[in-house]
Amino acid sequence: MQFFGFVALLLLLLPGLTAAAVTQSNWLQADLQHYLPDWELRLIGEASDRLLVIHREAMTPYQHGTLVLLPDPSQHPASPRQINFLRHAMNQHGWSTVAVLPNYPALANAAADSDDDETLSLFQQQLQLVLSQQAWQAGHLVILAQGQSGYLLSQLDWGQQPRQPEALVFLSSYHMDPASNRELAQRISRQTIPVLDLAHHRDYLHITSTFELRRQWSHRHANLLYRQRLITGHAELETTQQVMYKEVYGWLSYLGL
Repeated sequence: MQFFGFVALLLLLLPGLTAAAVTQSNWLQADLQHYLPDWELRLIGEASDRLLVIHREAMTPYQHGTLVLLPDPSQHPASPRQINFLRHAMNQHGWSTVAVLPNYPALANAAADSDDDETLSLFQQQLQLVLSQQAWQAGHLVILAQGQSGYLLSQLDWGQQPRQPEALVFLSSYHMDPASNRELAQRISRQTIPVLDLAHHRDYLHITSTFELRRQWSHRHANLLYRQRLITGHAELETTQQVMYKEVYGWLSYLGL
């Protein structure tokens, strides 16, 4: 009897739960506006379809360029899973950072082509909006994508974007569908833009299952622009994030950026 009562209660709450999922992005935006300083938050785009980004300026007399941070759809631009660490740390080395609030839907567990196409289209439009902003055009452009945002980034046609980055960083990138995850490994290895591919020893199974495959594909394609690093430690630990940040900064320095 208690079980059926619980089911009845769940059915009554279901419309509210659905509405909550729809407005989650709005709640998160309001939360960021409450906790972060006004001068870091920017709403870009048209009033009907604005995109929230967190912008921090380089804290050096010179500016190397801009690092655009694209969190996983399940995270946010001030996520403690490495994005927030990077958006602060890189400012001390001449990089301004632009962290984007993902408002495209997370990819489904079983990928459907139509859903992927719709999500990719929305992702491409939002990135185009970010890259077209005049406020961060000076210097080099580097894009870092985390999680499933990396899957979307790997599919982009840079000819349709207002600007092409000089380097790409894939941070624990994956797709939940095994076939799509394998395609991601091949696409990353064929990039004509320099790529730093980062993962952790204790990462998602979707990543660890194909991380070695990415290196093999890059070797097969003789891609000298691909570098892979496996980081020891949990992603949330500050010591691990320090290592990750040094890998990113060291690689950019190696490229002369």
